[in-house]
Amino acid sequence: MRPDQVPVGRLLDWLDAGTEVFAAHSGALASASPGRPTALPGWTIGHLLTHVARNADALTNLAAWAATGVETPMYPGGADQRLADIDSGAGRPAGDLLHDVADSTARLRDGLAALPREAWRRTVRTAQGRNVPAALIPWLRIREVWIHAVDLGTGVRFADLPADLAAVLLPDVVGTLATREGCPALLLSAPGTTVLSTRPGDPAATEVSGGVPALLGWLTGRTAGAGLTPSNTRLPTLPGWL
Repeated sequence: MRPDQVPVGRLLDWLDAGTEVFAAHSGALASASPGRPTALPGWTIGHLLTHVARNADALTNLAAWAATGVETPMYPGGADQRLADIDSGAGRPAGDLLHDVADSTARLRDGLAALPREAWRRTVRTAQGRNVPAALIPWLRIREVWIHAVDLGTGVRFADLPADLAAVLLPDVVGTLATREGCPALLLSAPGTTVLSTRPGDPAATEVSGGVPALLGWLTGRTAGAGLTPSNTRLPTLPGWL
């Protein structure tokens, strides 16, 4: 199932659950230094929390676009401004960072809650330039809160994602990864799922099997592939997923 085939109500359920998990685990870092590394290489707590807060603001912009029909880009200043905002906010005390995440998350929640039914069908544009229905705004946030909850390094694992969410996330990740330059030909299989391919029909594709959580960890660059079995001697090198 694709994300755009999931009812909005179910997307909002996954979003609420992920938001709670992220809040609980980020809250455990209230006394931590903002410069403390996370499980995501090169990202500190300050960078990660600021990124999650600014992403909420960006998606609130998309909700406003859907509500009014007036184009409101996710990041009005573009990618350079987005990175500058993250860098400038990363050094704040943990308490300020957590308040920023909570406040921006509340604004997004209110913006989504105010959308009338017809607004969910309006087209908005992602930061990558994709035109998508507004009904996918929750999906964009779902990926942020659940995956970055893993990145916090406080104990959340891909195995903690709801199974039905993980089953939708896996082909979404594979589809995005397949568009990246340097992505190898892969045939990916997990119990209870359809075989996925980054390059359908390629006879040289490496077959990789394992559980859905293990595949998600590897494909998103969060793990080295523990728990996966490749048909070749070793797992191939992957480009960045996002």
